[in-house]
Amino acid sequence: MEYQTFKEELCRILQKRTEGKKKVILQQVEKNNGVVLDAVVLQGEKEQVLPTIYLEELYEIYEEGATLEQIAGRILCEEEKWKEEVEFSLEEFEDYTRARTSIFYKLVNYQMNERMLKRVPHIRYLDLAVVFYYRVEQGHFPGGSVLIHNNNLVTWGITKSQLMKDAAFNTSRKLPYSFVGMESLIAELSGEKLMDFPTEELMYVLTNEEKYYGAAVLLYPHVLSHIGTLLKRNFFVLPSSVHECILVPDLGHYTRFELMKMVREVNQNQVEEEEILSYQVYYYDRKREALVM
Repeated sequence: MEYQTFKEELCRILQKRTEGKKKVILQQVEKNNGVVLDAVVLQGEKEQVLPTIYLEELYEIYEEGATLEQIAGRILCEEEKWKEEVEFSLEEFEDYTRARTSIFYKLVNYQMNERMLKRVPHIRYLDLAVVFYYRVEQGHFPGGSVLIHNNNLVTWGITKSQLMKDAAFNTSRKLPYSFVGMESLIAELSGEKLMDFPTEELMYVLTNEEKYYGAAVLLYPHVLSHIGTLLKRNFFVLPSSVHECILVPDLGHYTRFELMKMVREVNQNQVEEEEILSYQVYYYDRKREALVM
């Protein structure tokens, strides 16, 4: 069965199994970097916050042998589980005095998100953009997020400066940074005994403790200058993904061209399109205390 037919038949089965109590909506959702995904939403009469169920992965399951009925059953089960576990208060979100403690920021690529950036408050940073999101921190679904749009600022009656101030306060405190040598990280993942902090490794991983939108750690106050003090030298910053960066001390082992080639190859072969942060390589100058392209 072709993908288009799969979508249509799946929606028909879902509509039948919900017995008309829900409206089955097939829509396209724009993700980071302009990636557009097909999704289905089941909307009841009084429901305002709904789970979005993406279809590409479900089509892969169908091609592996699952039936449409089985996939429809899975969607209905996931929807029920979502409703039981997620605690999202629309009233709390709309009241900024209550929502402000759950405002965070993340980094995305500026050029790859130009269309999206027209609709959301953002701040230009190098070839990137700082954008903001409301983070669901209650219930059994922590980490869920809602992207902040321009109309949210109008509803809240606040400025972008206030949004940035609150996001900077929350992000750096609730998502502390993590900085570990690549060899130590590999040792940890393989279950080997960790050494003391390594000062002579060729590469380090910089992210947050949740490894989720961890590239935003680049914006944390004094983090890069502190790392420069630890390493006792300038360093390159490779944007591994929106979730982490690789730091390479400037020991003369790599040229900027070699590192840019490395970033390009990793983006093409190992990073999902919507998780690509940049194809550039940045450089932290300790004397200037600045990250530059």
